Amino acid sequence: MLRVKYSNLFVATAALLIFSVVACKKSFDQPATTGDPGLVATISIKDLKTRYTAGAAVAITDNHVIEGVVVCDDRSGNYYQQIAIQDATGGILLRLGSANLFNTYPVGRKLYVKVNGLYLGQYSGTLQLGGGIDSAYLNQGGVTLLAYNLFDKHIIKGALNQPIVPIEVSATQLTTTLQDPYISTLIRLKDMEFAVTDTGKTYADAGQSGNRIIQGCSVPAANRITLRTSNYSNFAEVKVPAGNGAVVGVYSYFGSTRQLTIRDTADVRFNSTRCGTGPTTLLSIAELRSLYTGATTYAPTNKRITGVVISDRATNNLNAQNIYIQQGSGLAGICVRFSSAHSFDLGDSIDINITGQELTEFNGLLQLNSVPLGYATRVATGKSIAPRTATFAAIQTNFRAWESTLVKIINITSLVGGTSGRWGGSVTMTDATGTLIAFTSTAASFANNIFPGTADSFVGYLTPFNTVKQIAIRNLSDVVAGAGPPPGSSGIPLTSSPYIQNFDGIATGLPQGISVKIGATSTSIGTGDMPFYPATGLGSPTAWNQTSAGLKNFASFTGMTSTNDAAVQGAHTNRALGIRQTSAAGYDPGAAFLLLLDNTTAKTNFQLSFLLQSLDATPGGRTTAWRVEYGLGDNPSTFTSATTNPATLTTNLGTFSSTPVTVSFGSALNNINQKVWIRIVTLAATTGSGNRPSSAIDDVQLSWN
Repeated sequence: MLRVKYSNLFVATAALLIFSVVACKKSFDQPATTGDPGLVATISIKDLKTRYTAGAAVAITDNHVIEGVVVCDDRSGNYYQQIAIQDATGGILLRLGSANLFNTYPVGRKLYVKVNGLYLGQYSGTLQLGGGIDSAYLNQGGVTLLAYNLFDKHIIKGALNQPIVPIEVSATQLTTTLQDPYISTLIRLKDMEFAVTDTGKTYADAGQSGNRIIQGCSVPAANRITLRTSNYSNFAEVKVPAGNGAVVGVYSYFGSTRQLTIRDTADVRFNSTRCGTGPTTLLSIAELRSLYTGATTYAPTNKRITGVVISDRATNNLNAQNIYIQQGSGLAGICVRFSSAHSFDLGDSIDINITGQELTEFNGLLQLNSVPLGYATRVATGKSIAPRTATFAAIQTNFRAWESTLVKIINITSLVGGTSGRWGGSVTMTDATGTLIAFTSTAASFANNIFPGTADSFVGYLTPFNTVKQIAIRNLSDVVAGAGPPPGSSGIPLTSSPYIQNFDGIATGLPQGISVKIGATSTSIGTGDMPFYPATGLGSPTAWNQTSAGLKNFASFTGMTSTNDAAVQGAHTNRALGIRQTSAAGYDPGAAFLLLLDNTTAKTNFQLSFLLQSLDATPGGRTTAWRVEYGLGDNPSTFTSATTNPATLTTNLGTFSSTPVTVSFGSALNNINQKVWIRIVTLAATTGSGNRPSSAIDDVQLSWN
């Protein structure tokens, strides 16, 4: 807020405007053409202003004279009890205790000011001459109004109608320093316009002064300035113009806010078309990207880019203001961040006027920043971009060149991570050449969908996060899941009876034909594969008391005690295939160990044995009930319970145990010429309260005749 002092004619709540006056290109030390009082300046305005640096106002005690031309008066009501004068070196405000000053000191009149007995101070950054020290604002440099009866003692009137030529500057030259040469001088800014949010407003608001933003076509903070208008001005209720052009006004600043004050609406000549609305020529996205060399820059004027939208706002996998466009198949792409949420859909072909728009990086991603929505036009719908087919190794090598474009990867051998096996978060994908992170926002409509363990193909657009190279899908149709349980594509090799699996080599991956699922139900083997924990895979051992959901490489019960710490567990060579359940959907219930047999042709009398281990001895927790079932076919929808010994199978948090389990299938699995699925599954919710157990199987033995 700006401080104001009023005579009894005005209410005390009216706001004081800070105004600056323009430096004139005319030589101010030339004699007046008429009305010359015979005085000459003995000190410049610039030199006088250097006498004040901080704190209380400074008394002027020597017999100096400054001269200057009035560049802003109170005729329109936008100034009150002050005028601005300037010479060739700068400008200054005079605080005067009277109204209607324009009758005596109009714009264009030369004045000579005898400064002996006056006080030099400031108001929140703008230097002022007044009649005394304002004790209420002592430490801030406040000065009082010069009394009316002292006007003629200190202010000598000179010639009228002196020419005033505003100095043409750019907004980036204006600072908020006390001795800025443009403070209280008349300046001219060209190629400016009111911000979109202000174009429908009047210069001031009802009952209070108005702050309106004017800006250039490139709109960083340095190219914006506040146009300050008093609600007492005679143009307060006039609507601001919507075009582009030049503005003349007196520069000042208030705290950290740069301000411009016009004399009347004739100072605003916004008659040209606004930024982003004139004729343009095409610039390729590749050419636009090449303009960025590591520091924020701005797009050239009268240029546009075209492209097809390759992101999908409908699934919420990106910020509502962001969009990714690609110029064509195999061509460059870029992220565009609009000033507000957009309505462009996947497959829309759009034109974007990029005149003056900011080209910068955000978390490593090159983007056009804060583009007004009105700069973009939809020209067609239903277009498509053919993705570039590449390996993960090629993507890593060419990531910057391919950033914000569509790529396709085939034969992905594993997907792990995410959030409890779901897309939300970072999923590490692996193919024969390397890895890449697939990132999904937790706000995406498919964030809670379970991702597959392998993928025949994967399409997405490349988007980094700082140094992490990432890819994002538009929707679930971008992923074609691989067939069969990962990582193997066939069942347990039934070459000789018995088949024995002790899981001691689990660090290199799951054995062929053995998988782990979540989301299992009485009619489904599971809707997804359980992710590994840690996300790097089974190569890293996991402690028994680790509570994150997922598939675990545990130390087996055999040869251990419940008190062995993580280091001892990690060094233990006897390993077990483990599961840690959580409340996440698909885990409790729905976790399952699966054994796949391609067929049992010419084989009979199948017997199964294994150790069911409860490994986390942390006191107090839930109990998980397990059962053994089998189903037939590629994707069975019915399962049959098998008889186990013991009949009840459980694991429990707080229990450290290993239960030998045997299963006889009788003739149920004899000589079957289709897939056979045997699962150790939990189909009922855990009982009790607290955390869930760390459960594992070990020493699996399958025999037949």
